[in-house]
Amino acid sequence: MRIISVVLLLVTLTITGCDGTNTNSNSNRNANGNANANRVSMLNLPAPLKPEKAPDPKFKTCNAYFPLVPGSTAKYVINYSSGIVADMTVVVDAADEGGRQVYTQKSQLVDRSGGMQIIQTTVRKFVCDGERVQILSEKTDSSITGQTSSSEFEYRDNSLVMVDPKALQTKGTTWSHAFRTIFHSPGQPPARSDQPTIINFEVVGPADVTTALGTFKTLRIIRKIGENVTTDDYAPGLGLIKRQAKEGTTWELTEYSGLKVQTE
Repeated sequence: MRIISVVLLLVTLTITGCDGTNTNSNSNRNANGNANANRVSMLNLPAPLKPEKAPDPKFKTCNAYFPLVPGSTAKYVINYSSGIVADMTVVVDAADEGGRQVYTQKSQLVDRSGGMQIIQTTVRKFVCDGERVQILSEKTDSSITGQTSSSEFEYRDNSLVMVDPKALQTKGTTWSHAFRTIFHSPGQPPARSDQPTIINFEVVGPADVTTALGTFKTLRIIRKIGENVTTDDYAPGLGLIKRQAKEGTTWELTEYSGLKVQTE
């Protein structure tokens, strides 16, 4: 059951931007830097994610704050409070499924520091409901120090990851969605969560956020899963550009293509 516990932790990290509470000093990180680099080099790294087609410059996304642009790529660096540093690449493709346009978002997370030798690939599917974005499904495949496993999220019908832009302009707007998790590990029966995980969202309002890419006018949204709280900043046209977890973990957009920041 250890691998299931580790995967559950990883899934929580991905959803909430949270991590364990163990910390490493700067001196320890420097001393272990070469060892970490060697561990990373020993990983059987997957091929870098790339979208199936080039983006259409005339494509208009249904929601600028969650831009599902086929052919787009976004890259993040994630600094966990435990000292783990990971790189995440996100690409989007689209196809007709059952008479509706379904957007497939693939993300690939690699533990840059090499401490846990983590490689994780997630596939999420979305549809647009007018200007709202619904999530249909999610599956994650993980490799942790050579042990493989996978997890699936069973979302309730009409689960929104982003409400319409008009509602987003109103401070205090709230919504939520829920899912149950099924874990799969080699040689073990599937483990299904007894209780659903509920994610609550609340619009805080506009904010000016500075990253390595510059300063952006963003929409700030608080996201809560139980006691885990993150502050997410979304720039119109780019989507998520920064995430700050209450316990110190941060995400930051470092590179993108096929996306274009929108201004008033």
